[in-house]
Amino acid sequence: MNRIIFIISVLCLFTTSSCYKNIGRDSLANNPWDKVDFTALGPIRTMHAAPVEVLAITDQEFFRINSDNEVIEERPIGLAADYFGRPALGDWVFARFVEKNTKNVAELHLTRNSNQIFDLIVNDIQVPAGTSISLEGTAAKNVGAFNDDSSQLAFAVELNRTEGSNFGIVIVDINLSGTKENFVSVEVLKVVDIPEMRSNAQRMSSISFIDGAYYVTSKDGGFRVTTSGNYQQVLSGWTLDTFEKEGTIYMTSFQGFDFYKSENNGMIFERVGTASPAKYVFKADDQYFSHENRGFEFELLDDTFEDLRDIVYNEAIQDKSDGDAFWNMIYMGGRYYINVQGEIWYVDDIKLVEE
Repeated sequence: MNRIIFIISVLCLFTTSSCYKNIGRDSLANNPWDKVDFTALGPIRTMHAAPVEVLAITDQEFFRINSDNEVIEERPIGLAADYFGRPALGDWVFARFVEKNTKNVAELHLTRNSNQIFDLIVNDIQVPAGTSISLEGTAAKNVGAFNDDSSQLAFAVELNRTEGSNFGIVIVDINLSGTKENFVSVEVLKVVDIPEMRSNAQRMSSISFIDGAYYVTSKDGGFRVTTSGNYQQVLSGWTLDTFEKEGTIYMTSFQGFDFYKSENNGMIFERVGTASPAKYVFKADDQYFSHENRGFEFELLDDTFEDLRDIVYNEAIQDKSDGDAFWNMIYMGGRYYINVQGEIWYVDDIKLVEE
């Protein structure tokens, strides 16, 4: 028996290089993601791919991460008394929807200047007599969205009246200095009253800015809101998310067969004709990812949006996957990034589970 063990040991000695290469390849294949080296105080609420940086925010910190995956800014932003949904991130501005000094506040920060903060007191925004306005805490994918150059922000509010309440969208114009390091002006352009959209923390699904307009999804339908504050209901029924591919705008729903598209810039939507598993969708580079519910693992949508493929995640990532861990998928500098609770992971190419 000892002789057999000795012979096996000698064989391994002469094939060490090959053995270890195989182990290394298997390990890399099963653990393709690398982790950004930093420590966040609490879970990351959202991320954004700026032109040359990854931007990330927790309840009390803001991070800028360069294309070498180095943290170049770690900014304390303080704990708020309360939070109303996830923050909104743009290239030059980010916004938190919080309670400060018993007031509901859209707290605007500049991504390149920590000393510039503008507090928009939501409760003081002018609305018709007999109406009050406040932030509505919601578990939506997004409760606010910037346009492409961060010169406008749209976010959800609750409009309360004696006869009931419904959601509205506040549109804010933001004028920045040429260096993007100072606020020149912040003005409410319009409060868009959407009586068809009942106010309830669980009813709103998302708000997105796509090709010059905002799209709001909810259990009460899908809505298109222009940058000037005009709206129309484009779909009825439970809608979840909106995304664009090659000039066509798609809207997902709770039911897979209620998958819609618009080929006239969101003015009219019609059923695609085939069911889709797409729910909450994230575009990263030229790939489209979806998860069944907020926080679930991302899966890759195929080119037709009819099928999903499982993605290979590191064991360390899967250990954190408790149904409430995955929040964003973005693409910056030739890499895909996900945030999983308080960590950010990246990979050059998405690896798929073999079928």
